[in-house]
Amino acid sequence: MPKISIIVPVYNEEEYVSTCLDSLVKQTLDDIEIITIDDNSTDNSLNILLDYARKYPNIKVYHNEKNIGQGASRNRGLKLATGEYIGFVDSDDYVRSTMYEDMYKALVNNNYPELVTTEIIFVKDDSYANIDLEFLARGKEKIINPIQDRFFVISESPTVCNKIFRKDTLKDFYFVEDSLFEDIPFSYTKYMEASKVVAIPSINYFYRRDINRGVSSINYRENSHITDIFKVLDRLDFDMKNSSRYEIFKDEIKLIQLAYSLIRVEEVNNWDLDEEKKILVKDKMFHLIEEKYGNLDSVDITLLQSKCGINICDEYTNYLDNEKEKIKSLKNQINMRKKIRKSLYNRNERNY
Repeated sequence: MPKISIIVPVYNEEEYVSTCLDSLVKQTLDDIEIITIDDNSTDNSLNILLDYARKYPNIKVYHNEKNIGQGASRNRGLKLATGEYIGFVDSDDYVRSTMYEDMYKALVNNNYPELVTTEIIFVKDDSYANIDLEFLARGKEKIINPIQDRFFVISESPTVCNKIFRKDTLKDFYFVEDSLFEDIPFSYTKYMEASKVVAIPSINYFYRRDINRGVSSINYRENSHITDIFKVLDRLDFDMKNSSRYEIFKDEIKLIQLAYSLIRVEEVNNWDLDEEKKILVKDKMFHLIEEKYGNLDSVDITLLQSKCGINICDEYTNYLDNEKEKIKSLKNQINMRKKIRKSLYNRNERNY
């Protein structure tokens, strides 16, 4: 049995996938399994994967006959994985060569916890792939009890890519499919269900944030799948309601729901779209947020602001205040109409 299985979904990443795979085959931990899932790429990605598999026997290549998306591709990888622990890497990212050895040592030293996590940094090129990264080491691992340190759960990144999960905790547990943001319910559910998490405070994962690419780009393009956020947050709520930990973490769940839905609204502010259309999209989003998660009365505002930003929290508060005024105005109009109808009715009665 491999120590760690690393699942890498690939779709049209011919420009970046070699850097990703180079960082994985250079891992100092022996006995790792690298499972690549080609999601019916239309570029040269599959051929690159096959070339690497011919050179490195621990790389396995699987091809989807049709494009099924990242969540479904990861789920296919989960069914194929045979390692003690499972990790995920996005095919345009790369990792430090000692990442999985450090994580495996940490889990052995701490009696095989359900989850090990490490630090992540946003990058825009491959420059960190070819330099000595010892200066990024920042200390010893920390042992976290999620029930006792709920702030840790809230403050952690939801990405699955800087984590490894003990395989037996993932039985019959899968990613949301046909959706963006599928990491959110996966990671947070496993954090909240864990009895122990080991956190390594060193930067090991390099997340590529290209200025011109997709949802993770710095200058956002219009994202037609932005409301997928509600689908994945509903899944988090569903999974935790089927867990014994729901009552313990219900406040944290609400904060996560508010934070990540508001982050998506903040994204709209950066779209290359005229202001009128932005306002319409944001009003729709705010309405759904209010309908699903309510106001901010029971939420730690400082914590929420640290997660999604002060400006978007203020925008949502202003929206709620304006909605109250609209409702108040509407009620006044209804009451006025009732009074007018009653007055007309009484006048007609007297005339009769």
